[in-house]
Amino acid sequence: MARPGNNLERLKSQNTEFIKEIIYKYGPISRSEIAEMLHLTPPTITTNVAHLIGQGLVRECTPACPEEERPTERTLGRRRILVEFVPDARYVIGIERGYYGTLVCLVDLRGNVIHQHQYTDDYEEYEASMDAVAQSVESFLSEINICREKIVGIGIGMPGFVDGHSGVLRYGAMYKWMDKAVAQDISRRTGFACRVENNARCRALGEELFSATLRPETFAYLLISRGLACPLVIRNRLHSGEMAGAGEVGHMVVDRFGPVCPTCGNRGCLEAIASEVAIRNRCIQSIQADLPTLLRDICKDPLAPQMSEILQAQRCNDGVVCKIMEDAITYLGIMLANIINFINPPLVIVDGYIMQLPQNQQLLIDITRKNLFSLNVTEVAIEFVPFDKFRAAKGAAALAIKKFILQENVETSEKI
Repeated sequence: MARPGNNLERLKSQNTEFIKEIIYKYGPISRSEIAEMLHLTPPTITTNVAHLIGQGLVRECTPACPEEERPTERTLGRRRILVEFVPDARYVIGIERGYYGTLVCLVDLRGNVIHQHQYTDDYEEYEASMDAVAQSVESFLSEINICREKIVGIGIGMPGFVDGHSGVLRYGAMYKWMDKAVAQDISRRTGFACRVENNARCRALGEELFSATLRPETFAYLLISRGLACPLVIRNRLHSGEMAGAGEVGHMVVDRFGPVCPTCGNRGCLEAIASEVAIRNRCIQSIQADLPTLLRDICKDPLAPQMSEILQAQRCNDGVVCKIMEDAITYLGIMLANIINFINPPLVIVDGYIMQLPQNQQLLIDITRKNLFSLNVTEVAIEFVPFDKFRAAKGAAALAIKKFILQENVETSEKI
């Protein structure tokens, strides 16, 4: 049984976390508004805010002066005092170690990217790859003029089953690495505190923390890339699952007689039918079958078509490519409808290179809504975000801010 003193300390710590989260999400905001939102006493708010100001994390400010805020005789000229986080008080480094090498960005406390860079890293051996990631960090830091002491930590996103609580990559999707203590190994190599998470879930975290639009407490984030994933944010907490595999929709079996999945070896996975890899494979098969397609002329190497070349052929109304894309998006739409019917989120954010084309967006919406149940048809919003290859690295930076600045209590993360 916990001692009363321990419970009091935990309560104080939780109050501090809640206050920081409110200031981060809703700032600039007044102390009285924070107290009202959290149902805490004004002295509690005042004490905590004063401590944050003393740390240099938070500052006071006054609102802009629209008509309703202008001083009057009644207010004696006094303006409301608001508080907000200081963007350049601290910085974090976000990293994605993925299929396209190592992408690194430096982000301030408000999610503004100060610098970003992509490094080539094709090491299949784990220790060599971790050495390369650490070297990328050092090379990156040599390019910027930021005091090392102002960088509070590193967040890393990687494909696969990642236990964010322990910092362990339980199973790596790329090179089949097993039970690797990534957070500890990178921290030892760089000297920075580190946290690691699945790269798709990092994207959802980045959207929750950095989006210019205030997101609902619960939303789904569909990533369409080499693999497929749909992580969930539930009541402002990322859902990771008991085995660190939440959101792996790419391995839902949608056709038991379908192609063998190159990642897991099962037959008929969605990833084997509707991912970028599956789309490329079908394009290659079409070329090899001598079907009439522009890909032969468009592609630098017709047996290794790039997604940019495939989309170019689709823009030119290539019948073969349009049919391949239509088939893939149809499966994606049915899958997304199933997720919405099951989870019932008010918002789904869609992130994918193939969704740069408006016709692909519209087809996904049409197929999804056609298969939705009842009120979901009109009450669930589907939003597309612009393609950004650094999005997962920025999301990893959001992970670092949550851990090392907002001090989110990892024990309160959703486990369902």
